[in-house]
Amino acid sequence: MMEAVEPRESPPRRSRLLPTGHPVISGAVLLALVVAVGTLGYLVIEDGWTVLDAFYMTVITITTVGYREVHPLNPAGQIFTSFLVVTGLGVLLFTLARIGQAVFEGELANVLGKRRMMNRIDELEGHYVICGFGKVGRPVAEGLRLEGLPFVVVENSAELEDALTELGFLHLQGDATDESVLERAGVRRAKTLLALLPSDADNLYITIAARDLNPGIKVIARATDQSGEVRLKRAGAQDVVSPARIAGLRVLQAAVNPTAVEFMEIVTQQQALQLSLADIHVSHRSELNGRTIVECGIRGRYGVIIVAVKREKGMLFNPDPGTTITAGDVLVVLGEDMDIAQLQSDAI
Repeated sequence: MMEAVEPRESPPRRSRLLPTGHPVISGAVLLALVVAVGTLGYLVIEDGWTVLDAFYMTVITITTVGYREVHPLNPAGQIFTSFLVVTGLGVLLFTLARIGQAVFEGELANVLGKRRMMNRIDELEGHYVICGFGKVGRPVAEGLRLEGLPFVVVENSAELEDALTELGFLHLQGDATDESVLERAGVRRAKTLLALLPSDADNLYITIAARDLNPGIKVIARATDQSGEVRLKRAGAQDVVSPARIAGLRVLQAAVNPTAVEFMEIVTQQQALQLSLADIHVSHRSELNGRTIVECGIRGRYGVIIVAVKREKGMLFNPDPGTTITAGDVLVVLGEDMDIAQLQSDAI
């Protein structure tokens, strides 16, 4: 019996507020303290002044705006004002300088961060381009990261940019239906594009644009209905996925075959078990080429199970041990990650 695995905690969100010891906070506190001391000082030194008079005098003294005194100052008030000008002006300039520095450094860090990200995107090759970081795109991106596969997310919503940054995903903010944005995402060098926007029309345009920029790219698109699936396939999408249909079938299977569904959930949740379904492409040079499944001894040597064999004529499910494996076959296998990786290297 497998032990239950507690879900991993999501990384804490970084606070947008400045830390307590930040120079801007320190400057603001000092400035407020100088204003308070100045106001209190005038109230004590000058007779008959109101709090408003003392506060106003303190402000115009610190800012050196050059207005006349609220009331004529006595000698003690003049000496106090002299010290207040020097002290208050110094604190004010310090605070303004720190605010300017914080703004400049923040903007500079933002610019440099985006430049570094673009450099990393430009270095990608054979990667995945995910168009849309919504309910479908986000789990896809998280799954690709778990697999250790390179990808870049294209998302038009500025609200989601912070989430992408916190997750550490390579991303571009822009309209995925814009060909220039797709080019910046490296579509010409990409292996697969996933058009996962809520609109079938947008996904259709993305599919056409991607196939035009890179005829060899594989396109997986999201569709909301059957007519959308047909149009997307005509446009060049090799695989079209309808979340609504998948959800319906999932509910049906859970109702009819609950144990089988529970098994598949365990298999596909790699956080709980290092067990995966994977595609193994058999090349001409592979030692598997021309041999039967039983002759290859895949189950004994690698500890994986061949669930299906995909060929040009169709998919062969639960293949017979006497089935001959040929170059060009795609073996759908179930097993642990390390075993699958070993089989993958031998199949090349």
